[in-house]
Amino acid sequence: MARIDDATIVRMLHAIAVRIEREKDHLCELDSAVGDGDHGVSMTIGMRAIRRNLDELDAPTAGAAFRAAAEAFADDVGAAIGPIYEELLTAAGATLDARGAYDTPDTWAAVFEAIAEAAQRTGGAKPGDKTMVDAWVPAAAALRAAADEGADLATALDRAVQAAWAAVAATKDLVPRLGRASRLGDRARGHPDAGATSSSIVMEEIRDTLAGASA
Repeated sequence: MARIDDATIVRMLHAIAVRIEREKDHLCELDSAVGDGDHGVSMTIGMRAIRRNLDELDAPTAGAAFRAAAEAFADDVGAAIGPIYEELLTAAGATLDARGAYDTPDTWAAVFEAIAEAAQRTGGAKPGDKTMVDAWVPAAAALRAAADEGADLATALDRAVQAAWAAVAATKDLVPRLGRASRLGDRARGHPDAGATSSSIVMEEIRDTLAGASA
């Protein structure tokens, strides 16, 4: 099995950035149904800044790459998503630094758990509020369960992604409780959450990059 190293993590962050930018219009369309309609734009601004920051680093470690990504959102994204992603990325980088090895399901379960906790702490959301938390919490739980069962990394990450997309579908039936969307009440039903959707896309790119590297 090939080793997942620092360069793999940098490549993963680049892949996430490219994919989110490709999904910009779709994410804006989803957000326009219940929010400001700018989620795709805000995410793309942050992801472009991530690519720029990564390109300026010289042979970064995984932790340094995530810190550079966090700084990109802090510096370039003024919307509410900026501080949240700053904390998510910081938490992920700190977890990878603490673990050292990047090629085990247990490590990535810890990363997903740290992200889910940071999303709830920073944004003030909880499961059921129709936010990104609705994707990260079940994904982290699925990944932890797979790790505890002894699944390999590719399988564990795939279970996390499946759980996230199932949660995105379930957000259609939820009423948002935070932000501008909360004013719509029951009128927000029938639309999946844009933040949960973009988070699931991020997870797909994590899975695809890491599974490819460990094949």
